[in-house]
Amino acid sequence: MKTNFPTSRDPVCGMDVIVAESTHSTTWHGFVYHFCSEQCRERFVATPTFYTAPIRTKDIVAIPKRRKLRFVSPGEEALRAACGKLLRMMGVSAAVPGTDCITVDYDLRQATLAQIEAVVAGSGLVLRSGLHRWRRAFWKFEEGNEIDNVAHPSNGACCNRPPVRLR
Repeated sequence: MKTNFPTSRDPVCGMDVIVAESTHSTTWHGFVYHFCSEQCRERFVATPTFYTAPIRTKDIVAIPKRRKLRFVSPGEEALRAACGKLLRMMGVSAAVPGTDCITVDYDLRQATLAQIEAVVAGSGLVLRSGLHRWRRAFWKFEEGNEIDNVAHPSNGACCNRPPVRLR
């Protein structure tokens, strides 16, 4: 005998979550949202309008990113272990170790560089500082802007172009 349980769609990854079994949820604007994982809940809480803005399903496309993270004196085994953890993250499609780095491909709709950095730091790897730290800070700034632009589509106005007027 098959019983049907009420489900809720995870707004980040699109998975159906059984509401009664949901351990990851949040309330935003009076609505309760359920998530398949803490990672999806974190993504939603960071920018809820990104996931609740009215958008047609066919217009939802991946926002691919590729980043090369460099580490201070990493061991080969530590790099492989970190890659394994990254590949278990939602939205990470590739994690390839190099001699002192990992190249990560991911979908910005489901994972951010900050979340990826937290996973590699939890693996015991130490990210390089100096110029590489500045580069990562710029990437995070750029990701934040990209998410805000998708969440709040403009009317075509720009600092050097007036808005398009409808007639």
